[in-house]
Amino acid sequence: MLLPEVLSFREFRAGLAATLKRVQEPGSGPVFVGAHRKPEAVIMSVSQYEHLRDAAERREAVDEALASVRAEGLEPSPEDLRLFSAVAAGDLTTDELRKQVLARYRR
Repeated sequence: MLLPEVLSFREFRAGLAATLKRVQEPGSGPVFVGAHRKPEAVIMSVSQYEHLRDAAERREAVDEALASVRAEGLEPSPEDLRLFSAVAAGDLTTDELRKQVLARYRR
């Protein structure tokens, strides 16, 4: 993993407007801020934050669903685990998951 560029607090304060503009640019990553080049804070766009929050919520929902299934004494099939992983990654919606699972069991 590459170490992030870290702005000092002084650099961040001096370039606040430019930093905020930078994180708003499409495809830009977060900006790290800290003392002695050690990251202590992260500045990111709201859309980046929402993307991270949504991904965390999907992973948590999938973990809870799998725990519920396992609490019933069942173990999801490899195909079910693949579908749940796709939901956690954001590649599949829960509605699409539901349709695929129901279609498989209606055969």
